[in-house]
Amino acid sequence: MNYISIHYELIYRLKDYKHIQFTKDLMRVFNYNSQSERKFSLNGSCRGLKVNSKVFIKFKELHNYIEIIPKFEYIKDDILTNL
Repeated sequence: MNYISIHYELIYRLKDYKHIQFTKDLMRVFNYNSQSERKFSLNGSCRGLKVNSKVFIKFKELHNYIEIIPKFEYIKDDILTNL
């Protein structure tokens, strides 16, 4: 049995949906939770990304919704206060 593995470097992600991530050229979209590639779709005559059943982001407006994935994220450390 032969296997092929392809590696993509994910650079950007959506601000509100952090599990939706993009490659550098914004042509490949991946859902990080389900480990699957998403495709751009058409809504009428607009090309865009359907995030869920109610949210559709146009490709031309995508730059307003994305951010660079940080190397480190600071998470509020309140473990001791919740004990």
